[in-house]
Amino acid sequence: MSWSDYHLDHPAFCTPLPPLRGLVSAFCERKEAVDSDYHRSCTISSGAREELMAAELANTALCVPGETLLVPEDERSVKFLSIAKKAVSEGSIESFTFMEHFDGELTMLVSSGAYVDSSGAVYSSLEQLASSAGYSALVPAEGSIMDRCLNARWAIQRRDMLNQLRYVLTEGGYAVEKAVGQNGSGSTPQEAYDDTASGRSSTVDSSIAPDIRNVADYYYHSGGYWHCRSATEITRILPAFDGVPSASAGVMTFSAVAPEAEGAPAVDSWTETFDPLGTTVSSGVNSLTLSGGSFASWGCGSAAIPGGSSGTEYLRGWEARNVQIIYDYNTTFDFREE
Repeated sequence: MSWSDYHLDHPAFCTPLPPLRGLVSAFCERKEAVDSDYHRSCTISSGAREELMAAELANTALCVPGETLLVPEDERSVKFLSIAKKAVSEGSIESFTFMEHFDGELTMLVSSGAYVDSSGAVYSSLEQLASSAGYSALVPAEGSIMDRCLNARWAIQRRDMLNQLRYVLTEGGYAVEKAVGQNGSGSTPQEAYDDTASGRSSTVDSSIAPDIRNVADYYYHSGGYWHCRSATEITRILPAFDGVPSASAGVMTFSAVAPEAEGAPAVDSWTETFDPLGTTVSSGVNSLTLSGGSFASWGCGSAAIPGGSSGTEYLRGWEARNVQIIYDYNTTFDFREE
């Protein structure tokens, strides 16, 4: 399935219905990617996506009276008839075309703020979307003699505009797999840290925007031994799509900083220090690319913890701030710019 299958590469040389179907299906792909309720409704049965969109277009009368959208009497003679929009006054009906209705649906999708450009700037209008597709002006959806036909210039521009809807910005959209161990001890900091592995448990936090925190908590020297009260290692950062189709590509960015103590009063002797703890994370801005089904896969138990002064409590590791993900749906869509 592609643009050319629906003659949207050269719509001027085709009857109206195939290009319209292509635009409808491409629009539905993009709406599914950002609307979980819509996605669920489109997975009821084969062909539900196009049928649902036909209903959302208010049963636009595209065919001869008595026929349906999907089964016209003869595609070669289909006309894009105007349909009732609203009652202006008693006995007077204002009407609008498929093109106008399609633009209305597209406007609502763009105005939802779900789609962005590659830099993360949010689209907010059809004019902005057309500009990003390389157009200086928006081709109008209506116009005198063309109001009952499919305007080929309009169809081509809307095809190019839909191609721009590929990047989805989300502050959530991920899950964190972590291993947690407690109460380790040893003659060195590393031995104490490794000792927590004996009681380590693995969990996956799939809550909305879970904390990304990789920390060895409060290890200190006492009685000739080092003690590690607890260690939390992020083993994997996974994508999560909350009921919408999975994207095949994406980039996560965040700022990594030294961890701060949680739920305890400040103590001057604590030393809070940035440490990658066996990960590839560095202090400052980090970027992780979705690959092989995860943003990162580090394993656990490989942290090399340096020593410290006797009697000092430490908090080593890192935590993520300002987490942002941009998913790229381009290769996921059937209708896309090659």
